Amino acid sequence: MEYQFSHDILGQPVASCELECEAFGDWLSQEIGKDVRQVSLLLNTIQQLQNNQMTSYQHNGKEYHLHFDKDEVELFLNNNHIQEVSAVDEGESQELTDLHIQSGCGLADFYILLKAWQKFIG
Repeated sequence: MEYQFSHDILGQPVASCELECEAFGDWLSQEIGKDVRQVSLLLNTIQQLQNNQMTSYQHNGKEYHLHFDKDEVELFLNNNHIQEVSAVDEGESQELTDLHIQSGCGLADFYILLKAWQKFIG
């Protein structure tokens, strides 16, 4: 995953990720920001997943939530941001569920992204 970090005019950290993973950049910038404690928690969780100490993990935020398993991370918009979307029939329900997924990546790539963010904000 390609990414770039910078600061906005107010000095707040901003993350930009490649097109397929751009929601992760928004998540880092808006939900994590300078919260080094939250980054440490997520890095420890990833290590536990990689060491088979847990099989999955959910991390909930204000706008997004993450679902971790031993191989990948998926980023979802929280339900309150998608309430206006409703299924007309069962055939469309899977299609609408797919709209909730904003981005996904491998667990190892996500770990590298978080470590880089930790260093950048630290």
